[in-house]
Amino acid sequence: MNEIGKNLKRIRLLKNLSLREAGNLLNMSATAISKYEKGEILPNSKKVIAFANAYNVKTIDLLKVYHAPQMKFTSFRKKRRLTGTNLSLLEELIQNEVAKYFEVMELNDTNTKKIKLKTYPCNSIEEAEKAANDFRNFIKISNRQPISDLMNMLENLGIMIIQMKNPNNRFDDFDGLSEIVNDVPIIVLLDNIKDGARQRFTIAHELGHLILNIKEKEIDHEKLCNRFASALLMPKEAVINEFGKARKNINFFELTAFKNEYKVSYKAIIYRLKDLNIISEYLYKNLNIFLSQKIGKKDPKPIEPEKSYQFKKLIYKLEADEIISISKACELLGVTIDEYNNENNNY
Repeated sequence: MNEIGKNLKRIRLLKNLSLREAGNLLNMSATAISKYEKGEILPNSKKVIAFANAYNVKTIDLLKVYHAPQMKFTSFRKKRRLTGTNLSLLEELIQNEVAKYFEVMELNDTNTKKIKLKTYPCNSIEEAEKAANDFRNFIKISNRQPISDLMNMLENLGIMIIQMKNPNNRFDDFDGLSEIVNDVPIIVLLDNIKDGARQRFTIAHELGHLILNIKEKEIDHEKLCNRFASALLMPKEAVINEFGKARKNINFFELTAFKNEYKVSYKAIIYRLKDLNIISEYLYKNLNIFLSQKIGKKDPKPIEPEKSYQFKKLIYKLEADEIISISKACELLGVTIDEYNNENNNY
């Protein structure tokens, strides 16, 4: 399958069109559409424009080519429902976004060899807790201090963070991905996570996959990464300083104050309190019931999600230095020229 064919198929699938439906839009047979996608027929310029109009995309979306790197997708967290076409499509989209990011880094002459994340041996809950404390020491943040902007702090360490678009909530069953690609640590998550507490925990969990050296195969890796994330965002010293070593009851105001300061969810806080034996299992269950009655399934006042600036910064720098054109910058960002200029003017 040639690159234009791959683009045609990917965009058709993103538009939720069958081969027959696409054929109806283009006044072609489903067989002809399939042949274009497989590269058995190469579209001329008129056909490219016809496809772009039918799919309501820019012609550049059909012509652009990114050299996708090889990825293993071993630390790919998803629900069981995400299978088949949707899974293959998401993997292809992730590879394209990673390839695009590498192209931007190369144009900026970024030395990826300097990106070295320290790893920590971890085969128990206790070692996951220790690794979180050691990582905080590595980034020079006190164990009594919240991490105010986790995403940009990790990007400044050289970690590539990619926020995937989620058209029509198609990839809701995707939780997160982490991997080392061409010596660069990568974290991938969805861009439409509305709750910043959930977003930050996902990032911290994926960081755990990157830096925890778990050699025991039978150990639950997800459980260790959850403990690492919890300890990273809510270090034991800070939690004890805020709540004390043992409590028989917890006030809702205390939970809210800690939630807003450390940018974590209510449920993550009480789970952490239980893990540290600050509250009993009985109180933990009662607090869960109380929170369900008080706020329901979704927090009515969620933490604001964090924003990634690194990728955009690199592109704006390239355009300002006239290394790439505005049209190329728009292609990389997936925006129109008007959107690009408006955002630039707003900043």
